[in-house]
Amino acid sequence: MKQQIKFKKLLCSLNLHLEAASVIPNSNLGSILGPYGINIVSFCKDFNNKTQVYKGFIISVKLLIYSDKTYNLIIKSPTTKTLITKYLNLKKGSSTPNNKLKITLNKDILNEIIKLKYKDFPLLTLSKIKSIICSTAQTFGVFFNHNFIT
Repeated sequence: MKQQIKFKKLLCSLNLHLEAASVIPNSNLGSILGPYGINIVSFCKDFNNKTQVYKGFIISVKLLIYSDKTYNLIIKSPTTKTLITKYLNLKKGSSTPNNKLKITLNKDILNEIIKLKYKDFPLLTLSKIKSIICSTAQTFGVFFNHNFIT
């Protein structure tokens, strides 16, 4: 006897940046999820439970919404900008893009960020991931040493 597999119809795919483990039902979230019939309170509980490990970080989330009003969360690592600002204890980057702050991204911090971001870029080489992270740092004024980017 064959078992029949039922596929859900994908209604929408959303990419969101949310603060891990601290999302609350509000009008911003309601305006995004409400039109798709997603229960906002249960979404917040589900999201907060699944993101405890990244508490305090802004994380990237892919939200797949189906026609039966269910959803899947694909939780990614914290954003590169959030990781850099947290590791360097910055409140914010330079207000002028590419204007250097007197802060350096060192090799140890870069390697820690690479470990966290590696799962988001499975097809890229470590060298390319380093380049992406350093480019992001440079856009908000963090200096980095080119000697350890190989």
